[in-house]
Amino acid sequence: MLLTGLTVLAGLFLLPVAVSGQVENHLILKKNGYLNKQHFLAGDPITFIREGNNYPEESYIQGIGTDFIIVSGKEVPINKITFVIRYRTGFNFVGSGKALMIASPGYLVIGAVNELFHHRYTGIKASDLVPTVSNLIVAGVLLTTGAILPSFQVRKYHLGRKFSLKIVQSDPALNR
Repeated sequence: MLLTGLTVLAGLFLLPVAVSGQVENHLILKKNGYLNKQHFLAGDPITFIREGNNYPEESYIQGIGTDFIIVSGKEVPINKITFVIRYRTGFNFVGSGKALMIASPGYLVIGAVNELFHHRYTGIKASDLVPTVSNLIVAGVLLTTGAILPSFQVRKYHLGRKFSLKIVQSDPALNR
Protein backbone atom coordinates (compact mmCIF):
# COMPACT_ATOMS: atom_id res chain seq x y z
CA MET A 1 0.00 0.00 0.00
CA LEU A 2 2.81 2.37 0.91
CA LEU A 3 4.74 1.42 -2.25
CA THR A 4 1.70 2.11 -4.42
CA GLY A 5 1.19 5.49 -2.78
CA LEU A 6 4.83 6.47 -3.31
CA THR A 7 4.67 5.38 -6.95
CA VAL A 8 1.56 7.49 -7.58
CA LEU A 9 3.15 10.47 -5.80
CA ALA A 10 6.36 10.15 -7.86
CA GLY A 11 4.29 9.89 -11.04
CA LEU A 12 2.43 13.09 -10.18
CA PHE A 13 5.70 14.94 -9.61
CA LEU A 14 7.17 13.70 -12.91
CA LEU A 15 4.04 14.44 -14.97
CA PRO A 16 4.96 18.11 -15.68
CA VAL A 17 8.33 16.96 -17.05
CA ALA A 18 6.60 14.71 -19.59
CA VAL A 19 4.27 17.40 -20.91
CA SER A 20 6.71 20.33 -20.91
CA GLY A 21 7.68 19.63 -24.54
CA GLN A 22 4.08 20.09 -25.65
CA VAL A 23 3.62 23.60 -24.23
CA GLU A 24 5.00 25.53 -27.22
CA ASN A 25 5.12 25.16 -30.99
CA HIS A 26 8.27 23.81 -32.55
CA LEU A 27 9.81 24.12 -36.00
CA ILE A 28 11.04 21.10 -37.95
CA LEU A 29 13.41 21.04 -40.91
CA LYS A 30 12.00 18.10 -42.79
CA LYS A 31 13.17 16.13 -45.78
CA ASN A 32 10.11 15.68 -47.94
CA GLY A 33 8.69 12.29 -47.26
CA TYR A 34 9.32 11.07 -43.76
CA LEU A 35 12.71 12.17 -42.40
CA ASN A 36 13.09 15.01 -39.87
CA LYS A 37 16.53 16.60 -40.11
CA GLN A 38 16.47 19.12 -37.26
CA HIS A 39 14.09 20.43 -34.59
CA PHE A 40 13.98 24.02 -33.37
CA LEU A 41 12.33 25.37 -30.22
CA ALA A 42 12.09 28.93 -28.93
CA GLY A 43 15.54 29.94 -27.69
CA ASP A 44 17.43 27.79 -30.22
CA PRO A 45 19.87 29.42 -32.65
CA ILE A 46 18.95 29.37 -36.33
CA THR A 47 20.78 30.52 -39.45
CA PHE A 48 18.75 31.11 -42.60
CA ILE A 49 18.61 33.06 -45.85
CA ARG A 50 15.43 34.91 -46.73
CA GLU A 51 13.87 35.17 -50.15
CA GLY A 52 15.62 37.94 -52.11
CA ASN A 53 18.73 38.04 -49.89
CA ASN A 54 22.15 36.50 -50.43
CA TYR A 55 23.51 36.79 -46.90
CA PRO A 56 22.78 34.44 -43.99
CA GLU A 57 21.00 35.75 -40.93
CA GLU A 58 22.06 34.26 -37.59
CA SER A 59 19.77 34.74 -34.64
CA TYR A 60 17.92 33.02 -31.83
CA ILE A 61 14.29 32.03 -32.23
CA GLN A 62 12.27 34.16 -29.82
CA GLY A 63 8.93 32.59 -30.67
CA ILE A 64 7.20 30.24 -33.07
CA GLY A 65 3.73 31.08 -34.37
CA THR A 66 1.37 29.20 -36.63
CA ASP A 67 3.18 30.03 -39.89
CA PHE A 68 6.02 32.33 -38.81
CA ILE A 69 8.98 32.55 -36.45
CA ILE A 70 10.08 35.54 -34.44
CA VAL A 71 13.78 36.43 -34.69
CA SER A 72 15.35 39.71 -33.57
CA GLY A 73 11.91 40.99 -32.60
CA LYS A 74 10.51 40.61 -36.14
CA GLU A 75 8.14 38.06 -37.62
CA VAL A 76 9.60 36.01 -40.47
CA PRO A 77 7.09 33.91 -42.44
CA ILE A 78 8.47 30.43 -42.99
CA ASN A 79 7.44 30.53 -46.65
CA LYS A 80 9.89 33.47 -47.15
CA ILE A 81 12.89 31.42 -45.95
CA THR A 82 14.77 29.86 -48.88
CA PHE A 83 17.76 28.25 -47.14
CA VAL A 84 18.42 26.89 -43.66
CA ILE A 85 22.10 26.65 -42.81
CA ARG A 86 23.47 24.16 -40.30
CA TYR A 87 27.01 24.22 -38.96
CA ARG A 88 28.24 20.70 -38.33
CA THR A 89 29.93 20.30 -34.98
CA GLY A 90 30.63 16.57 -34.82
CA PHE A 91 33.88 16.77 -36.81
CA ASN A 92 36.25 19.68 -37.40
CA PHE A 93 36.40 19.72 -41.19
CA VAL A 94 38.26 23.05 -41.36
CA GLY A 95 41.04 22.02 -38.99
CA SER A 96 41.41 18.63 -40.67
CA GLY A 97 41.64 20.29 -44.08
CA LYS A 98 44.40 22.60 -42.87
CA ALA A 99 46.26 19.64 -41.36
CA LEU A 100 46.10 17.75 -44.67
CA MET A 101 47.34 20.80 -46.57
CA ILE A 102 50.31 21.01 -44.21
CA ALA A 103 50.90 17.26 -44.49
CA SER A 104 51.12 17.39 -48.29
CA PRO A 105 54.52 19.14 -48.59
CA GLY A 106 55.62 17.32 -45.44
CA TYR A 107 54.99 14.03 -47.23
CA LEU A 108 57.24 15.16 -50.11
CA VAL A 109 59.99 16.16 -47.67
CA ILE A 110 59.78 12.81 -45.86
CA GLY A 111 59.93 11.01 -49.23
CA ALA A 112 63.02 13.00 -50.23
CA VAL A 113 64.74 12.27 -46.92
CA ASN A 114 63.96 8.56 -47.28
CA GLU A 115 65.39 8.56 -50.80
CA LEU A 116 68.49 10.33 -49.52
CA PHE A 117 69.03 7.71 -46.81
CA HIS A 118 68.28 4.90 -49.25
CA HIS A 119 70.84 6.09 -51.80
CA ARG A 120 73.42 7.25 -49.28
CA TYR A 121 75.99 4.67 -50.23
CA THR A 122 75.35 4.60 -53.97
CA GLY A 123 76.97 7.94 -54.69
CA ILE A 124 73.81 9.81 -55.65
CA LYS A 125 73.82 13.53 -54.89
CA ALA A 126 71.07 15.33 -53.02
CA SER A 127 70.49 17.55 -56.07
CA ASP A 128 69.64 14.45 -58.14
CA LEU A 129 66.74 13.56 -55.88
CA VAL A 130 63.41 14.11 -57.58
CA PRO A 131 60.16 13.03 -55.94
CA THR A 132 58.75 9.85 -57.39
CA VAL A 133 55.49 9.83 -59.29
CA SER A 134 53.73 7.95 -56.50
CA ASN A 135 54.94 10.51 -53.93
CA LEU A 136 53.65 13.35 -56.12
CA ILE A 137 50.27 11.63 -56.53
CA VAL A 138 49.88 11.05 -52.77
CA ALA A 139 50.92 14.65 -52.00
CA GLY A 140 48.47 15.93 -54.62
CA VAL A 141 45.63 13.87 -53.17
CA LEU A 142 46.42 15.15 -49.66
CA LEU A 143 46.47 18.75 -50.91
CA THR A 144 43.22 18.40 -52.90
CA THR A 145 41.41 16.67 -50.05
CA GLY A 146 42.62 19.34 -47.63
CA ALA A 147 41.31 22.08 -49.93
CA ILE A 148 37.89 20.45 -50.39
CA LEU A 149 37.28 19.24 -46.82
CA PRO A 150 36.41 22.64 -45.20
CA SER A 151 33.41 23.04 -47.51
CA PHE A 152 31.73 20.14 -45.66
CA GLN A 153 31.63 22.09 -42.34
CA VAL A 154 28.50 23.99 -43.41
CA ARG A 155 25.37 22.33 -44.80
CA LYS A 156 22.85 24.45 -46.71
CA TYR A 157 19.34 23.05 -46.99
CA HIS A 158 17.53 24.54 -49.99
CA LEU A 159 13.86 24.68 -49.12
CA GLY A 160 11.55 23.66 -51.91
CA ARG A 161 11.55 20.32 -53.70
CA LYS A 162 13.62 18.25 -51.27
CA PHE A 163 13.42 20.02 -47.87
CA SER A 164 10.75 22.05 -46.13
CA LEU A 165 10.04 23.81 -42.84
CA LYS A 166 7.01 22.67 -40.88
CA ILE A 167 5.57 24.06 -37.67
CA VAL A 168 4.10 21.55 -35.26
CA GLN A 169 1.54 23.35 -33.14
CA SER A 170 1.07 22.63 -29.49
CA ASP A 171 -2.30 21.70 -28.06
CA PRO A 172 -4.19 24.98 -27.40
CA ALA A 173 -5.84 23.41 -24.35
CA LEU A 174 -2.44 23.18 -22.63
CA ASN A 175 -1.90 26.94 -22.89
CA ARG A 176 -5.02 27.78 -20.82
